[in-house]
Amino acid sequence: MFYLLFFLVISAIGYLLIKFKDRSIIGGLLLAAGLILSFFTLLLLGLVFLDEKTTHGSTISLGIFYFLIPLVFLVLCIYLILNSQTMRTREGKSITAKLSAALGLNLIISLPLFLVLVSGLINVPLFLSIILIFLLLLDLTLTFIFMAYLLYSWMYQMFPVKKQIDYIIVLGSGISSEEVPPLLKSRLDKGIEYFCKNTSSKFIVSGGQGDDEPVSEAFAMKKYLLSQNIPEENIIMEDQSTTTYENMLFSKRLIEEDWQYHSKYNKRYPVIIFSTNNYHVLRARLYARRVHLKAEGVGAPTAFYFLPTALIREYAALLSHNKFWVIGLVLLIFLIIVSSFLPI
Repeated sequence: MFYLLFFLVISAIGYLLIKFKDRSIIGGLLLAAGLILSFFTLLLLGLVFLDEKTTHGSTISLGIFYFLIPLVFLVLCIYLILNSQTMRTREGKSITAKLSAALGLNLIISLPLFLVLVSGLINVPLFLSIILIFLLLLDLTLTFIFMAYLLYSWMYQMFPVKKQIDYIIVLGSGISSEEVPPLLKSRLDKGIEYFCKNTSSKFIVSGGQGDDEPVSEAFAMKKYLLSQNIPEENIIMEDQSTTTYENMLFSKRLIEEDWQYHSKYNKRYPVIIFSTNNYHVLRARLYARRVHLKAEGVGAPTAFYFLPTALIREYAALLSHNKFWVIGLVLLIFLIIVSSFLPI
């Protein structure tokens, strides 16, 4: 029960950080991690209760622990591996298409190997054992944080923005013609969904023209919005950005100019949302915070087969943007492993 209470306290701290620090991502990860650990603690407590209080509880508990849970784990790993083939078929050959297979294989190898090493079932030289346990524990810790990231990403988007919205930023993605592809169309449709509830709001279509693009992404998005009967006066084009960071920075400038011009006597800060695909919301929000743009993200649906690879890629990008946190985590795990091998 102590561990359950401890994990619930972690969840509570995460919730408070989200509430009072503008949906802090660190707070979100703490909340999600605490909830995941609380769930598994409750599961173990439930198995113990089943074992002690029912006639065939021992058999059922052993079956769940040694058969059902490993089976679910194995099915998940196999799905990730097979999903890579689906990605290759639908999206073509690329390194990113293999990310889900890499995660599945990593889990199948790292978790059993870690348990075997820790249990002492095989004899390994001390120096090699320290290195292997350190690498495997770091691997599994990063995987667990990824699970927390997935949960918080889902939780973040479960609650729609209910305020009166003033601006809807739609983040661009690659185009090959003047027509928007399905990925970009889903972002625009999500924006239209909110516009229909806030018809006085304005779109900021944000995306420049790449070397291999016939027109700017903003132009293609505006064309699509006009075809959906969105008034032209409700569309502002931002056609200079080439990255998500620039999407947010340049859109912020246009919003400030427009807000000051049309709301000279309105001292409140405008309510802003940005629309992107669901897997991209959290990282896009990081960029919004970097440019001091107060905006909530809304996620457009993405093809299910594409999600594992996209989420892994986004997670890797988040880690690269938070190098000091990752370095601190590496050092902490190293110290824990080394201290555990020191003689008492």
